[in-house]
Amino acid sequence: DFGDVVGGKDVAHLNLLEAASCHDVLGVGNVKTLFGTAPNFWNLLLGAMAQLPSSLLSNEPIMEKLAIFSLPIVRIVDYFAGATNAMRIDVSSKVDPSVKEMALYAHDNLEPCVGECVSAFCAALLGDGVAPGIWFPEEAISSKEDTAAVLGLASVGAHTLEVESSDGLQFEDVWGSKEDKTSLVSTV
Repeated sequence: DFGDVVGGKDVAHLNLLEAASCHDVLGVGNVKTLFGTAPNFWNLLLGAMAQLPSSLLSNEPIMEKLAIFSLPIVRIVDYFAGATNAMRIDVSSKVDPSVKEMALYAHDNLEPCVGECVSAFCAALLGDGVAPGIWFPEEAISSKEDTAAVLGLASVGAHTLEVESSDGLQFEDVWGSKEDKTSLVSTV
């Protein structure tokens, strides 16, 4: 469930880089990443693509031609179906089954969403909230305040921001307060 605007969507396991980096950097025992898109035929197409031989998938000239061929089709489908992006993070614990945390973010259009996220990281970098270099987000930002400030700036155009917690996690802990956003921007 991705909230009132996006609703329920089908998702399936997809081995995203974040699974390994969250495990390594944050010391999380088990990380499971799921991915889904709409309309559902994109999920079926992604599943079919995953069955292709790795020699074909690693052939850059062929994959580039496929990307160029498919881009107009994606644009047409996005025009009619929308280009909404939604992310949901669920945290639970086998050690303490009472721990249930959830954060939800959704944006009308993936392209401005990516731009806002990049801008938020640039603001953090320029404001010394992130050390120079190439990082996974979980490597780049260590303090709770900097994390909330970056997520707060990245959430500027979002239509859905939610937090549910069994352990007292507050909305501001994840998405920051107005002051967090202002302080990060003012240091730039």
